[in-house]
Amino acid sequence: MNFLQLRNPVWIRSDNLRDPSVYKSDDGYHLFYSRYSNNDWSKPENWAIAHTFTKDFVHFENDRDISAKGFASPGDLIRWNGKYILPYQSYPETPTMLCYSVSEDLVNWSEPVFFLEEARYLPWNQAKRVIDPTFVVDGSRLHCYFVGTDCKNYERWTNLLGHAYTDDPELKKWTITTVDHPLIGPSKEAPDGVENVTVFRKQDEWIMIYSEGLKKQHLAYAVSSDLIHWERKGKIDIEAQSWIAVRYGAPFVWREADNWMMILMGEDKNNHTSFGLLYSEDGIHWQMLKEKDQDI
Repeated sequence: MNFLQLRNPVWIRSDNLRDPSVYKSDDGYHLFYSRYSNNDWSKPENWAIAHTFTKDFVHFENDRDISAKGFASPGDLIRWNGKYILPYQSYPETPTMLCYSVSEDLVNWSEPVFFLEEARYLPWNQAKRVIDPTFVVDGSRLHCYFVGTDCKNYERWTNLLGHAYTDDPELKKWTITTVDHPLIGPSKEAPDGVENVTVFRKQDEWIMIYSEGLKKQHLAYAVSSDLIHWERKGKIDIEAQSWIAVRYGAPFVWREADNWMMILMGEDKNNHTSFGLLYSEDGIHWQMLKEKDQDI
């Protein structure tokens, strides 16, 4: 399909659409996201993991919740031991914890299975919460990136990125590589930290794009050769558009024939969130699709 014919935002609903994740299949695109309703952040009944299917990012079919209420932030859907696994988190009731659901057909999903609970007790995670899981499969090893929160050592609550991996087919035994300190923390541009990462491989290099900052959220990236040691590269500049007027984040990247594609959550001046698309030849420099009120 020709993505350049589409216009941003590609999908907007009465609900707030957050935390997109895309799984490309032979017949189209499975879009997972956090459905946030009723503008009350604190109530579990206003949050759920949702799924819709599209062939063209114009028509969206069978939009429905696939989790109970009180869950959010789907990560990368992976194939693991012959089954589909989708990571996400409990939310907003405390303690927020990581979990995943299993499916054989992308239609029927298991009840949440909680995992990596030991990440709640890392010394730098004083808030004892774990959010925003991202799965990356590298051979027979599964990596998980997650976010914890320091609520003591900074002027404000600060989100920090952690990392663990497992060789266990049952996903029960994990090695946390960030016990003593986080993988990525605050920066001058983002004193309140990071969240919502996406990781993809470009030839012999891994690229991580993540939401940097909370109040003034934007995108930044880092690179790695082994998924464990990362070099921060700085902010990713993107074109200003009305659907991202307040802030933007929660990127997800996948590969098309000629380009990398990114789906992004944006918040407009009315504090409503929707999804738009960007494209890139190198995975680092990104261009927006045109807005709906612009000429192609």
